[in-house]
Amino acid sequence: MKNRWIKWAAGLLAGSLLIAPVAHAAPEETASLLLNGSSAESGKLEVRGGQAYMPARTASELLGFLADYNRASHTLTLLRPNASLTMKLGSREAEIDGRRVKSAAAFAENGRVYVPLNALSAALKTKADWKAASGSAALEDPDRCRMVSSGGRTVWVFFATGEIYSLESGLPKKLRAADVSDLDWGTADVRNLGDGAYLLTVEREYGAAMQTVHNRHQFLVKDGSVQKQTHYRYSGMYASSEMGPASLPAQRAYLTDGKVVDVVGAGGSAAAVYDLEELTGQEGPFIVESVTADYLLVRAFATLQPTVIDLASGNSALLYERLPDPDEVRAWEEMSGDTGELLLLQSRLRFVEQKGDRLIFAYKRIAPGKDSGREERFDYVLKRS
Repeated sequence: MKNRWIKWAAGLLAGSLLIAPVAHAAPEETASLLLNGSSAESGKLEVRGGQAYMPARTASELLGFLADYNRASHTLTLLRPNASLTMKLGSREAEIDGRRVKSAAAFAENGRVYVPLNALSAALKTKADWKAASGSAALEDPDRCRMVSSGGRTVWVFFATGEIYSLESGLPKKLRAADVSDLDWGTADVRNLGDGAYLLTVEREYGAAMQTVHNRHQFLVKDGSVQKQTHYRYSGMYASSEMGPASLPAQRAYLTDGKVVDVVGAGGSAAAVYDLEELTGQEGPFIVESVTADYLLVRAFATLQPTVIDLASGNSALLYERLPDPDEVRAWEEMSGDTGELLLLQSRLRFVEQKGDRLIFAYKRIAPGKDSGREERFDYVLKRS
């Protein structure tokens, strides 16, 4: 079993679901998919003989199945920690959790494998609602499972229970100290640190009651055990898509709770710890926008004004205070405490790009006068040691 899991993981990362073309009739039609009540962007289904079929790769992306296709036996296996589905192409039987059941046959076309939607729903222990007349299908995943594979690491997040599983030495292993049960859905990101260590980030940013909520859990995992974890939560008017950096330079691996930034190095080793209140002289918590080898870019919840912490000099700069126009500085001093006015939020300095030692920001003038509302650029120059 262990060797098979290793092969499945390797196959998924290598794109093993692309197989030699198999002759098959042209698609009759496609259908849309609702997953857990929401439209699935990549959830287009094929319809054959009144049956809906999902590409196996889509089953991996949407339902969290680790996939393996055996070319010699023409057998597809889909697995996640609590479910397994095995189907031989052309066979009207499926094996679900070791039990054989009748099923429409899986097939291959244009190098891709297609799985009957009913077989997938049976593996998930739920039902698929197929509406041939409207060309749509609805599927529920009671576990709300999401799988992420990156850099040789594979992790499953079960949002229904908050449980997390990691593929360790070829077998799925539950991360005992990891819990994300306060998230009903979200994204997951894995950063491999080498030597059995990785950084897992599970988060969601969403709108609620005219505000933006950002809820993030981070876990430093080493040899299948959680070594460190942090939880960060923000609720306010800051939205990453509107106020966050337009682009980012290379980021260091880090965890943060909004007050302290823990940078981790190779193998999960401790690289640096930064107390943001101490470094900025401002009251936290903070939104952490960027962590590089040269600087940190953060915003205090209370003002949402960006501050650069120059790691070479150890100095911090509240950027609006460095603007060249004294009238503009005075205007921001009066208005910085206002974090509820959308126009003022959209006028604040926003990171655009880095060119050498220069950090380039954009903002809109708010000082009274004919130039009020005009977009400007501001450069902050880092000190080099």
